[in-house]
Amino acid sequence: MKKIIFAATLLAASLANAGAATISSPDESLTLVTGKNSVSFGNTFANANAGDIFTDRFYFTLANDADLSINVTSTRASTDTDLILTGVSLFDAETNTAINGKRLLTGVKEYWKLTANDLIAGDYYLAVSGKTVGAGGSFAGNGVIEVSAVPEPGTGAMLLGGLAVLGVAARRRRN
Repeated sequence: MKKIIFAATLLAASLANAGAATISSPDESLTLVTGKNSVSFGNTFANANAGDIFTDRFYFTLANDADLSINVTSTRASTDTDLILTGVSLFDAETNTAINGKRLLTGVKEYWKLTANDLIAGDYYLAVSGKTVGAGGSFAGNGVIEVSAVPEPGTGAMLLGGLAVLGVAARRRRN
């Protein structure tokens, strides 16, 4: 009896997803704008069918350690059309370790935020996933990358030199 129920459940699940197609776009490389430390990305699905799914990947490289803050939004004509975002994640391209974003607003307007602090220099990718409810839709993302402050090699030497001068001045004052 359990086998029949399992087989019926499996058949129902496969029929429910039979019309769904994967409409993911090819992987895209993002260019980080030096000086502004900003990034923008997005996609439009014009000829999709209701129930189609996607996971778009946006690759980038951090030359230095950094903090990252990403916002992803989607606006629908109504709750019955366009697309629904189901996830926004940041992956380390080497280890596939993920940091997941959080959905802050849902409905006609969707808003996701992802924050990652203390990222080390290396290769990463953002993954935005979702499904279409109607005949298409779009999403847009933007973010800010704060490069971690890395002191110059001479900064430590100047600090030690300044402390030495203060020590000598304090010793002279005591004598």
